[in-house]
Amino acid sequence: MRSRTACPGCGIVLPETAAGETPRLHSSAACEAVLHEVLGFEFQHPVMLRYHQLTVDAYGAQHAGGGAPAIRVAYSLAGLWLALEHGFSAEDVRAVHRRMGHPTAEWPVFEPPRTPRRWLTVLDVAEAGVRQHSDGGHARAAGQWAESVWTAWLEDSPGIDDAVEGMLRGIFLETGHHEGLHGTIGPAAAVHRLLGLLEA
Repeated sequence: MRSRTACPGCGIVLPETAAGETPRLHSSAACEAVLHEVLGFEFQHPVMLRYHQLTVDAYGAQHAGGGAPAIRVAYSLAGLWLALEHGFSAEDVRAVHRRMGHPTAEWPVFEPPRTPRRWLTVLDVAEAGVRQHSDGGHARAAGQWAESVWTAWLEDSPGIDDAVEGMLRGIFLETGHHEGLHGTIGPAAAVHRLLGLLEA
């Protein structure tokens, strides 16, 4: 029987996987294997790609801390804030991400929620979607997972929503990352919508 190990980020306990790539986030190799299973399902079913950004951001925000790159956590929290607090679509979130900054820039370090805790994980998404061959199950579980992760941040880090908004305000209003964007459709529209929120 294979030994089991807990993911340091989300806390799920899974059988250990064969040696492979070192996890890029604060996660176990087994947990990342489940993520890849979920991502593969999304790419095999184009209709599921509308949930891809939510999947990436929920996983990144749930596996903060440890050796997780600060930029990944910052992008993930920004994505959840935009999608869940302000209704930005996946395409609009990606448009904002593309304008956020350079990988070598300094990024704030956010203290992650405590684990273990009762929250949904990527395993819940896999069991509801890819392992049931269910598009609808995947869609529901991905949304619930993202809400669960964002709620954990709100509960454990009061003011995280204001901190994310402040980070975006610094990027877009103080460093001019919105300059040169014109028009009211596509990526420009997403960034201008964000500017409207930040300037309100």
